[in-house]
Amino acid sequence: MGWTPLGGEEADGPDLTMGSFRHSTTDAGLFRVIRDGIEGTSMRGLRRAKDQEIWQLVTYLRTLSGAVDPASLPGSMEAGRAVFERLDCGRCHMVRGQGGRLGPDLSRVGERRDPDELAEDVTTPDAAVSPRWWTVRITRADGTVVEGLRMGEDTFNLRIMDGEERLRSFARARIRSVERIEKSTMPAEVLTDVERDDLVAYLASLRGSDS
Repeated sequence: MGWTPLGGEEADGPDLTMGSFRHSTTDAGLFRVIRDGIEGTSMRGLRRAKDQEIWQLVTYLRTLSGAVDPASLPGSMEAGRAVFERLDCGRCHMVRGQGGRLGPDLSRVGERRDPDELAEDVTTPDAAVSPRWWTVRITRADGTVVEGLRMGEDTFNLRIMDGEERLRSFARARIRSVERIEKSTMPAEVLTDVERDDLVAYLASLRGSDS
């Protein structure tokens, strides 16, 4: 097939244990790739194989990475997109080049997080916050307070990105105190079970582009 099923030494194809496939992200797309092959590559199609055998291969590939077909989840991807837009999640999160930078890029979050993890992310965002997204609260010498994502620091300055995505630098000599905040900046939203399932289904669908 020209693929590397277990990431072994015969690496003339992509590692199929990563959970992402460049030419397809859906089960139907994988079926077409296996059956028809990929023009211009060593991936030859299995045109003589029975449909049932190809579907068995698709199932096997999914088990290698533990990937879950978003269509098999209880929620609606389209309804979840509407929930995402209603909550204005794009203000902080980028999806395929559109959105803010105050939170993680969600363009391929369906490859990184399984449905249970996504459900926890949207219902209890403070449960597991990566240090990359911790914020700092700076109290300046005049008593004013500024908060934002820590972007960098050196001996003389501390740099943050504030809530308006402005990069700001503060001289340490003019800072009274710095407090690290390990909680998520994501606001707590009260979602119904249906809304949660819909949002999880939409997030699970955010993977590499399907060609």
